[in-house]
Amino acid sequence: MGSLIPVCLKRSVALMVASVTFVTASYILRNEMIKLMDVTKLHTHAGNHMTDENKVKHHLRENWDHQMRQIKVLLKSAALLTSTVIQFSIVTNSQETYKEITAIADSWPSEYRRRLVFGVRREVYYPPALSRIQDMFCWCCTERLFLPDVLPDVDSVIFVDTDTIFMQPPEDLFQNFGFFDDRQVAGVTPCLYMYDEPWRKRIPSFGFSGLNAGVLLLNLTRLRSFPGGWVPTIKRTIAKYKDAIELADQDILNIIFSGRKAPLAYEVGCEWNYRQKVCSLDRNRCPNAAAKGVALLHGCDTTFVKNNEPKIRAVFEAWEKYDLRSSPGELLSLMEEGLRKVNRSAGGCATLSNIDDILMKGLRRHLVVA
Repeated sequence: MGSLIPVCLKRSVALMVASVTFVTASYILRNEMIKLMDVTKLHTHAGNHMTDENKVKHHLRENWDHQMRQIKVLLKSAALLTSTVIQFSIVTNSQETYKEITAIADSWPSEYRRRLVFGVRREVYYPPALSRIQDMFCWCCTERLFLPDVLPDVDSVIFVDTDTIFMQPPEDLFQNFGFFDDRQVAGVTPCLYMYDEPWRKRIPSFGFSGLNAGVLLLNLTRLRSFPGGWVPTIKRTIAKYKDAIELADQDILNIIFSGRKAPLAYEVGCEWNYRQKVCSLDRNRCPNAAAKGVALLHGCDTTFVKNNEPKIRAVFEAWEKYDLRSSPGELLSLMEEGLRKVNRSAGGCATLSNIDDILMKGLRRHLVVA
């Protein structure tokens, strides 16, 4: 299995991290990318140039640190839970970033280090006519739209944001490709909120509640033969809805896979993209997660590194503290302890009486505890 991590650079100073691919299948892990701001735009008052510049540098460094913490946990979760070998291809314009990411597993026990193989660095690519969307919403998040060209020798990939954690084996997610019919080009997870709100009706969306672009199963071979052309379809979508698109690639994909083209996308179970708003907006909105446990936890909106959803952050911190040289049972103990410390008064997901079970059920089932 293999993986891909795209990182974009602007001039010589960009900090971005993104994707991962598996070989027997192909997966891609993308991380929220940080756009390096032009500090001169912040210089609104004479005399505060250095202060503003230092603030920007501090913010960028902090964000880069957050991204690397998340990537380390993501890779750790994949290595612990997989029973095969995962090959990663890195998409970045920075050799330094490539080296930093590929060195993450160097200190791991050989048993887990052997499960990750890193391929050659891949260059970031945008079609010339669409280079302007590189900084739409957040820097390089739209890169996932052009994976058929970035990976011309790859048949299928799974793209997941790097602020995600596998709670069940990655290869179980790949099995969803087997459920595609002979026309479907993508597997998508339901958003479960937002797109059914009146203020989001400016654009059409996939299914009943839209799709979230943090997890995408892409048959790249079929996308290269997409009806009307994949890149031309993206161009037409942007031209038609340019004043309504707010969430860049996610909105674009929702529009493309709405209406008569909805059958071209297969809906993957919501347990493979469990996010804070799935459990914090009055109830658990993903019945599959209650029945089977969360399969992939998505820490969007900085949930893993900020304290806006303590239950989800507790899961991330347990993974971060866990040492692969220890028994898998130690991971479960760390997670149980962290979750137990977050009581109902924290609000959000903590108000659900069964949230700890929802978060841990799948992990418990798949870990062999020595």
